Amino acid sequence: MTKKPSQPWRLVLTTPSVPVYTKHRSKPAAYRAVEDEKERVAAGLSNVVRIAVDQWDVDGQRWVRYENVWDKTTERLAADRVTEK
Repeated sequence: MTKKPSQPWRLVLTTPSVPVYTKHRSKPAAYRAVEDEKERVAAGLSNVVRIAVDQWDVDGQRWVRYENVWDKTTERLAADRVTEK
């Protein structure tokens, strides 16, 4: 039987060039990192265009997409809709 890794959560930070992966010990830690990255993007310090959260599947021995959390394009569209009202 295979055991769970010590960091079973990861962020997939999609940039224009290559994806960047960061591993985290817990779901709350991963989502705190999502918020931190979104703040970095808003401040112009990051070129990330999409953020997803993956979870390690012990049985399948692979990363599985848990949630597509944020997309810069979608966020812009939503912000445009709000300002039009």
